[in-house]
Amino acid sequence: MLSRLTPRSCFRPKLVRKLSEALLIKDDDEGLQIQQDAIGSVTEEPHITEKGICLDGKNLLHVETRNMCKCEVCFGKHSHQRNKLPHIGNAFPDVKVKEVGKMTEHYVSLKWSDGHEGVIARTIRGEYGPGVIESRVKQWLNLTRRKNEAQRFWSSPNEEVTKAWDYSWVVSSGENTRQFLAHYMRYGIGLINGVPNDMGMEKILSKGLKIGPLRRTSYEDVDYVRFKPNPTNSAYGSDMLPLHTDLASYFEAPHVQFFHCMESTVEGGESFWVDTFAAIKTMSEQRPDLLEVLKTVPMTFRYTPPGRGVFQLSQHPVVKMCGEDIWQTVDILWSMDTAQLTRDEDFETRERWWDAFLYYRELVEDQNSWFVKKLVGGEFVMTDNWRVLHARKEFKVTAPDQERIVSTSYMDWNSMANRILSAEKGDHVFLEVDQH
Repeated sequence: MLSRLTPRSCFRPKLVRKLSEALLIKDDDEGLQIQQDAIGSVTEEPHITEKGICLDGKNLLHVETRNMCKCEVCFGKHSHQRNKLPHIGNAFPDVKVKEVGKMTEHYVSLKWSDGHEGVIARTIRGEYGPGVIESRVKQWLNLTRRKNEAQRFWSSPNEEVTKAWDYSWVVSSGENTRQFLAHYMRYGIGLINGVPNDMGMEKILSKGLKIGPLRRTSYEDVDYVRFKPNPTNSAYGSDMLPLHTDLASYFEAPHVQFFHCMESTVEGGESFWVDTFAAIKTMSEQRPDLLEVLKTVPMTFRYTPPGRGVFQLSQHPVVKMCGEDIWQTVDILWSMDTAQLTRDEDFETRERWWDAFLYYRELVEDQNSWFVKKLVGGEFVMTDNWRVLHARKEFKVTAPDQERIVSTSYMDWNSMANRILSAEKGDHVFLEVDQH
């Protein structure tokens, strides 16, 4: 049956058309990566190939085109999800494009061998919708997808990494909040000063930055870290904490860590951070053979404090990739279960692993690459827990009234992406297929 959006009259050849291409424009000053639609004249028609079609200079497989259909039969107008899929063969494995029809700025009509007639999008606007969605997706999509090309690795703390944002400015408008969150995603760290201590972590995030929900852990929604004798977690002590990932003993460590310094009058206790992605990039250039070991041999991480009723244990390679992109590092020295590694791997594998791990640790422990800062009350730090390791230097309590109190919480990456990309609730951004 023909969709009302793509009548048979749509299937007419066109000899001359306008090409809409996705171009990547880099703004070196802001570190932004913007996808923009550019229109240029071409004379080549979209055409069917042996394996699919060629559209706007890009080859698409038959199966891809059928799964890209945006007509209202295949793609829910209100859900923006594929619908009405068959029970069997719902990825349309054997369907082929039979005819290319009408083409407009954002869509092209296709007819497939299963008899369906629909449209696929040619542009970001065609894929996601007009207005605020189109604008934000063009500017920040690859950043929210953790694409390395949109991130800015740092092997030493530059002005952007150490930049302190004013809390009142950040929360004064949605656009300011999005600028700050994009900065955080770009560098893996974001520092805010002037945060009211009496607000509390949950209000700072839900009322101020308007992000959430929090990710609950074995430390509840919010944990208050202050000195305790004989601590059940090293963070509650006063010794130096080496660079580490939080909660590596979880099967999926939290993506985002929040750190609100409420008071710090002790001697010492400076915090410091390092960008592991910069170190891994260096490693990929200098010792790719060792990097391959960290990508393929898993280490066990565990947290089993006596008396707490907690037994957390998971396995991760130190470096995880997503295609060609560095995706995640998992590294916490005091939770590494080295004994389990000796049970899991043979001697030669372990020897290679230690060679690789020690090489990597030497890179991240280069103090020239650290951003070091003693936090004071009212300062707030967000870190990408999958990318930036954090640490704390030793501190001393030399007077009864000295304290170091910080609150910590966690959140999923999706909450950041949602705040940056989404339209306001209630703003219905529909695709424009009915105008095709």
